[in-house]
Amino acid sequence: MRSRWPRRLLAPLLGLSVLGATFLIPAATFAATPACAAGPWPASVQGAPATYKSGGRAGDYIWHTSTGWHLRVTHVTTSKLAFAGKIVANAPMSVAPVRLEKGDVFALSADKKTLTYRFANYGNVDGLDIKTACATRLWIKGTMSGSALPIGRIWIGRAGHHPLQNPFVIIR
Repeated sequence: MRSRWPRRLLAPLLGLSVLGATFLIPAATFAATPACAAGPWPASVQGAPATYKSGGRAGDYIWHTSTGWHLRVTHVTTSKLAFAGKIVANAPMSVAPVRLEKGDVFALSADKKTLTYRFANYGNVDGLDIKTACATRLWIKGTMSGSALPIGRIWIGRAGHHPLQNPFVIIR
C-alpha cells in the first residue's frame, strides 16, 4: 500500500509537529507557576531596619520579608504620639494588625488597594503586616502628630534607607 503523502513532505511535517510539541510544553509549565511574574521587591527593602526596636526613635519602620510587608511605629517616651498614613497598591492587599491597642484603627478600601491607618502610640510598637498579592507599586505616606513625617523619620529595609520624599513610591 502506497502512502498518499510524498516522502519529501513527511520529514518537514514530522519536524513541525515535534517543534509544535516543544512550544506546548513551556505553556503548560507557565500555567502551573504563580500568576505573579513581577519578580522580587528590591533588595534595599528586604529585612527589618537594624535600628528598629520598641521604644526606638520616633517614626515609621517599613520592610519586606518572605511573608510580606511590615509597618511598625514607635517612639522613645511613654507619652501619646499619633501616627497615621496611607498605603496604595496597584493590586489588592490583605492586612493583619500587630500589637494594636484600643483606639488604634486601620481600614482597607472596598477594592483592597488603599489602606489607611491611625495609631495612638505610647512608646511600644504598633503595626501592620501587609500582603500585596502581585502588586508592583506601593505608594506610601506617613504622618506624625498631624504633619508629614520628615524623611529622616522613615526607615526602609535592613539598611534603614530614608526615602527621598514623603509620600514616596516603592517599585518592583
